[in-house]
Amino acid sequence: MFYKQPFVPYLNISLCLVLLFLALPTLLNRKEDIKVRISFFLIYFAVIVTCLLNLLIFFKDNYKLTYFGYIFSFFSVLFGPLIYYYIKNLLGSRVSKGILLTLIPGFISVGYGVYLIFTSDKEQQRIFNAMLNKDHFFYEVLNLFKLILALFYCAKSWLFINDFERECELHDQMTLKLKLSWAKEFVVYMFVNILIFLVLVLVLTNYFNVNTLNMDLIGMPIFMLIVYFLVAIRSMMMYKEFEYQVVLTKFKAETVLQEQRIQLSRDLHDSLGAQLTFTSSILDSIRNSENNFDQSTQNKLNKLSEFSENSIAELKSVLWVLNTEKIFLIEFKARLLNLIKDVRESQQHVEIEFNFEIIQNLPVSGKVSVNLFRVIQELINNMLKHSLATHFSINIKQSNNLLFLLVTDNGCGFNWEKEKFTSFGLINIHNRIIEIQGQVEVITEENKGTIFSIQIPLTT
Repeated sequence: MFYKQPFVPYLNISLCLVLLFLALPTLLNRKEDIKVRISFFLIYFAVIVTCLLNLLIFFKDNYKLTYFGYIFSFFSVLFGPLIYYYIKNLLGSRVSKGILLTLIPGFISVGYGVYLIFTSDKEQQRIFNAMLNKDHFFYEVLNLFKLILALFYCAKSWLFINDFERECELHDQMTLKLKLSWAKEFVVYMFVNILIFLVLVLVLTNYFNVNTLNMDLIGMPIFMLIVYFLVAIRSMMMYKEFEYQVVLTKFKAETVLQEQRIQLSRDLHDSLGAQLTFTSSILDSIRNSENNFDQSTQNKLNKLSEFSENSIAELKSVLWVLNTEKIFLIEFKARLLNLIKDVRESQQHVEIEFNFEIIQNLPVSGKVSVNLFRVIQELINNMLKHSLATHFSINIKQSNNLLFLLVTDNGCGFNWEKEKFTSFGLINIHNRIIEIQGQVEVITEENKGTIFSIQIPLTT
């Protein structure tokens, strides 16, 4: 009995450790869906369980644990279905409930193991000896069935991949193409090696009288070691390529978006900007003409001129937002100072305090700067329209890679629990902060002013 050689335990234990170390990184990889990770890990786990059971029962001649082997054969029977389950989850497709039928053979094996628990010691030893001598029908059929079932589900996985590829439009979905490519490779690796192993089992056991246990304890570990090394290497290569394609796709999308922003800003500047400037010039010329207008008409002209200037200022702000890809904190602070200056000049009855403490002049992404600028605009606008405040303060402090904003006023306050779901301005503030992965806390009571405490990362 060659499987009794001293190197056999080392071979099987080494295989189990290698598979465990190969499977754990996939299980812990949070970039992948949890179902994909679990199914991939269980494919490895089924082989680990099989190797350990073979060592524990057959290498040690421990016939009293024969029942244990049949009960835990439940996992090795699922080797093939797990491949199919992994492929479907990898490609984001739902697995039908029909796959539950594959549990039936596993439950039969478990049932036989439970039956052995209640048999006599003599009967357990007889069954164990029959298994050693290739004379136990259920054991031989179960081993053969595991391989055939694995081949069946590899073929089913391949057919599913081909159907999935035909049904999907993949021209611009690089990540899905990579997953499809990997799914094909994985299924081919498994199918070819299982088929070779099955042929060897049939030939060696039937024509060369090789004991089935030699294939289980020696042949299977060697085959699985080769297969899973190939799978692990290709899996790592696939994930590296996947990450590269994600970065490349994101870069291309940002480039296109920036080009669209630049084009839109040019169009706005050349069309709307020119018209607003022209309108403002006409209004100024009318106001400064020698014509004598009554007070009501003069007030309306002044109001129109003010609206025109405000519109030009707002347009400049929009153009700055559209053209912003990345700026430094110093520049962002200067932009806020201009905003505060305009508000102070137009709202002289409100005292506005502004402090911006910069420790390190870090770059700020366009997404963060735009959303933060708009949040501060919205807070100022809400204060001027609704709070009746006479004092308003904005304190911004940098700490490492975080910005802390404390915005307070001495106005009339409001009912936060009521307004947070109905006020468009408050909802907009909350959504912008969440979009840049920040946090916002509001402290307010009616007639007691309002405090907005905001924390955001400088990059997202």
